[in-house]
Amino acid sequence: MRKIESLTIPQILNDIVSVLKKEKISIAEKVEGEGRVASLQDEGSIIRFLEAHPTLGKHISPEKPRAFGDMIVIDYDGKTRHPVNIKTSIGSTDNATSKGGFVYALTSLDIEDIPFSMGWKKYVDLIDSHSADIPSKDYWFLSVDKKDSSNVMVRGAKQIANYGENANIANCLQINWTKEKVSEAIDRSYEEAYDTLVGGILRCWIKALNNLPVKWQDQLAG
Repeated sequence: MRKIESLTIPQILNDIVSVLKKEKISIAEKVEGEGRVASLQDEGSIIRFLEAHPTLGKHISPEKPRAFGDMIVIDYDGKTRHPVNIKTSIGSTDNATSKGGFVYALTSLDIEDIPFSMGWKKYVDLIDSHSADIPSKDYWFLSVDKKDSSNVMVRGAKQIANYGENANIANCLQINWTKEKVSEAIDRSYEEAYDTLVGGILRCWIKALNNLPVKWQDQLAG
């Protein structure tokens, strides 16, 4: 791994974090016991707040439903775009797998070139056929603590230190935000990032297959 001093986080994303730290955004309670509905409300609240900000507002573009980010942040150069996934949680482990986001982080493809929906074969094919080591290009997580909305951080998918590899293939890579917020980001080489975001998912599938009944495993192997 490279020295941590070379870690790249766009200045505009750091500025968003600074603004959110100063402003205590209202965080929704669970809706009928369902945390995901409240999280969707939180994402909307954060985006609307940023859109209304006098300096940052013109740089915020909400994403369409089913896109791989919640918003696109347009950099100060007016051209460079950063896909951002907003995560609000109480610090628990949270699903972080985004095929489109990871393809964006590991390739030369623009946002418009990446399908909203894809299978695992397409995921790996796109990465392998368009691989590009672009340190400033990442899929960004903006994490806001539900218990203290001034506790905010931004971190790229290639930088996350606390991924969990889950045997549930519908929810492969996860992030433990409690650990992440007290950990240094990891400045991975391209090969290390590929192993994390592609190899990590493969290891999740292997775990899932190993959990199947033995006779099922035999049938799949045959």
